[in-house]
Amino acid sequence: MTGVEMRGDREPLPRDAWYVGCASAELGEEAPLGRRVHDLALVLFRDADGTPVALLDRCPHRGVALSLGSLQDGMIACAYHGWRYGADGGCAHIPSLAAGRDMAAGIAVRHFPCIESQGNVWVWTGEGAPPSAAPPVVADFAERTWLQGVLDLACEAMLPIENNLDICHAYFTHPRLHPQWFAVERHGFQDRDYDLTTTETGLEVTAGEGPGRLRLAFELPGRVTVDAGPAAPMVVLDHVPIGTGRCRQHWLVSLPIPGAAHGVRWTDEASEILEQDRRVMESAQRNYAAEGDGFERSVEADAPTLLARRIVRLASEGGWPRDRDRLPAHRRVVARS
Repeated sequence: MTGVEMRGDREPLPRDAWYVGCASAELGEEAPLGRRVHDLALVLFRDADGTPVALLDRCPHRGVALSLGSLQDGMIACAYHGWRYGADGGCAHIPSLAAGRDMAAGIAVRHFPCIESQGNVWVWTGEGAPPSAAPPVVADFAERTWLQGVLDLACEAMLPIENNLDICHAYFTHPRLHPQWFAVERHGFQDRDYDLTTTETGLEVTAGEGPGRLRLAFELPGRVTVDAGPAAPMVVLDHVPIGTGRCRQHWLVSLPIPGAAHGVRWTDEASEILEQDRRVMESAQRNYAAEGDGFERSVEADAPTLLARRIVRLASEGGWPRDRDRLPAHRRVVARS
């Protein structure tokens, strides 16, 4: 595989997509939550029925962030003058209007489609109505026990996406923590075959069979699933761009605990492995920001991350899945890991 074939510049993740606005556990019924997706400041809250709502985090009266406000009867009230907005973004009440005065027509806050699914609240950030396709799902989600958390990263979203598709970094980045480290310590580095396949939603990397099999999957716009077989936890990571050089990583880990109750448990504790990844990714971001990516050199083992870049580029240009056949459907990668 030549360097020319492996080139693939990073693109921002596409806007016309579903992104995690917050975890379900983060969104209570007592107060709104301010979040950023791409360059959009959003306010999330639950209406009177407990259904999640996403609005632009800006009151059209004097521009104050609605996330500073309060919830009243399933609506959000601005902290500045108490203007109140419903789930559709329409203004329902202006306290300062004198008796008998009518509210001007068309006072509203931009509303964003919202779906709550499998422990997360998803927001559609594109223009117009979302497509029929729903956010990605884990097939047996309800049958598993999950630990959930979130990590803010000072790097663009493609860096953790690439990191979690990287098949060779774990030994060096996660000593005495990652299964790959223990395998290499016991058996040494081995040449291993990895099958790289494009899918309807992104790509898959697979290796091995039986209990030791590995499956890495990338689903547009920003989900990576790490499945190392029934003896290891499944990890689901959703990456959300939140501004220049910054992203949020929502993570779910399926704990293999026999007899444990199914469900999702939230934690504010940092994951040591994710913190180790943070250290190297934020270091890389500083260099990309200062120098661009002209210094990059790649080898065959980088094929999964470079293919992910090409898929994101097609999606950002509106060519996915229409132009999927421009990419290789399948190839075998040999890497020492």
